[in-house]
Amino acid sequence: MLTTHRDCKHHVKRNAIPSLGEIEGRVAVLEIVAQSALIHVFDEGEVDIDAAFLSQMRRALHRKCKELKLDGEDTASALSYAEELIEAAVNSSHPIHQ
Repeated sequence: MLTTHRDCKHHVKRNAIPSLGEIEGRVAVLEIVAQSALIHVFDEGEVDIDAAFLSQMRRALHRKCKELKLDGEDTASALSYAEELIEAAVNSSHPIHQ
């Protein structure tokens, strides 16, 4: 994240550390893209939300959180957020999934 497109432009102020607003904006974009992609997949009927899917997601998140050296509380928060995102996508998708 320290090397971004804006940092490579000529004749502009270089700011290698993004502002909190930039980070919040990027998180918002990722959330909307992820939720939109999940809704699309659920609408197409390609994925069934079951224990195996949730277990796979939790394992992947645990690996990523460990890689990022997050503590237990932050990992639990990330898992909770992922489940909320999936639940919101399911609720926004085709009524058959509700």
